[in-house]
Amino acid sequence: MNKLYIGNLSENVTSEDLEKVFEDCKIPFSGQFLLKSGYAFVDCPDDHSAMKAIETFSGR
Repeated sequence: MNKLYIGNLSENVTSEDLEKVFEDCKIPFSGQFLLKSGYAFVDCPDDHSAMKAIETFSGR
């Protein structure tokens, strides 16, 4: 399990928004997004999924 930090989020983003983005990009995640003001954490099931998320969302 790899915990990812997702930063620079709008204060209006919801967990559902993040789930949809991950699903649309076909990036597996496990559990729920831990959402705070401007950032979130999520678990990816393996190193490959974590790297795919980093490569997909880095700089966006």
